[in-house]
Amino acid sequence: MPAAFNASLQAFRYLLGSAVLAGALYCAPATAEATLYERIGGERLSAIASDLVDRSSSDPRTSRSWHKVSLNRVKGVLTVYLCSVTGGPCAYEGDTMKDVHAGLDITEAEMFTMVQSLRDIMISRDVPLRERNELLAVLAPAKRDVVTK
Repeated sequence: MPAAFNASLQAFRYLLGSAVLAGALYCAPATAEATLYERIGGERLSAIASDLVDRSSSDPRTSRSWHKVSLNRVKGVLTVYLCSVTGGPCAYEGDTMKDVHAGLDITEAEMFTMVQSLRDIMISRDVPLRERNELLAVLAPAKRDVVTK
């Protein structure tokens, strides 16, 4: 190959490599995906918690364990809990799920009814499917501490 061609090829490779390197250095950094809290719409969690407590405390299939409970307090604590487990700015400092539900003898049927209520509430509040599934997945491990019968 002629020397001039080799020099041109080498210059082309140098320029191409420089362009790739410059592009890598000057690309905008990838942004982190929004938290589940942000994707649900943070404040919407308060309405979801409130609806869930209202529905569960008045549904004959689940109301049994709500009789001696301050519903407004539970709404507030549940809102903070949901905010915390979805990556929001809240820090849940309440009792463990096991302690909160101790002695209530929650059955699987009651738990499943409440989960279905939560699904229905999220749908009515226009929470997208992906976020509904993610929230349910985040909450699922609590079942072992809530269901005792």
